[in-house]
Amino acid sequence: MIELINVTKIFPGAPSPSVDNVSFRVNQGNICVLLGPSGCGKTTILRMMNRLEEPSSGKILINSENTLKSDPSALRRSIGYVIQQTGLLPHRTVARNIALVPGLLGWPQEKINNRVDELLKLMGLDSGDIADKYPHQLSGGQMQRVGVARAMAADPPIMLMDEPFGAVDPIIRIRLQDEFLKLQQQVRKTICFVTHDINEAIKMADYLIIFNQGRLVQMGSPVEVLTSPADDFVLSLIGDDRGVKILDLTRAETLMEPADNISDDLLGSGCTVQSYQPVKLALEVMMKKNQDRVGVCRGNHLAGTLSWSDIKRHINKVSGEESEL
Repeated sequence: MIELINVTKIFPGAPSPSVDNVSFRVNQGNICVLLGPSGCGKTTILRMMNRLEEPSSGKILINSENTLKSDPSALRRSIGYVIQQTGLLPHRTVARNIALVPGLLGWPQEKINNRVDELLKLMGLDSGDIADKYPHQLSGGQMQRVGVARAMAADPPIMLMDEPFGAVDPIIRIRLQDEFLKLQQQVRKTICFVTHDINEAIKMADYLIIFNQGRLVQMGSPVEVLTSPADDFVLSLIGDDRGVKILDLTRAETLMEPADNISDDLLGSGCTVQSYQPVKLALEVMMKKNQDRVGVCRGNHLAGTLSWSDIKRHINKVSGEESEL
């Protein structure tokens, strides 16, 4: 868990704080997306979490411990960090880039080799084909995957991701987002994810925090923000097509009704979607199967259900009138 308490950052000579009295919490296993225009303080917050920058005032707690009392180097080794340009070391091979932190932690070489192979497989990359290549020999999508693999190498419980998919073309970006959400179902890291792209924010977030000029202006789930924007700034940021965003970008799990006792008949019928897949796909499955609900799965297990009426209710909140669904 990560918690910021009244955190302010003022850079010398700046006319106003980069981060202005910000407080929020990131719960274990969640993806918390920090959203806002360039220069609103998002990256500064990330850099304060691993002490690349120090707060001017306030506290940052990780698992209830004040980060200012931690050794900065040890803290950074315990947190995965992914940036837009990947930050891969150009003179190191892919395998040696991924092995960087485990090597600093003194892992035996056999364990490091096994971890590198495991992570490349997890990222959908062929170890035999790519492990000995250098960063300049990779495509943009491959570099981003290797950057994520390196951040995960020592299996850190927390990952900080600063515009991690921003440097690749839109088609590859969507694919990387989808694959990362699928991966997160398995690894359940606590993630702070920075973006200025509203579509990416809605798609990736379990919890969304919106900033403007260093100040926190709204917090909530993507659906809460879409259905109840806090002010005109948030409304302009999320756009006029809020109903479309709920269908196209919101994950099925964000609208589902969790249930402990769900009939396995839904699994057998094929009337299911994965939790990270969009609400729009759930609607398509309902129509194809002529059903009024789908099961929402995490892997092979049912986690909840999503009904036609659930979707319609949220669309109605956005439109303020009866939906045509």
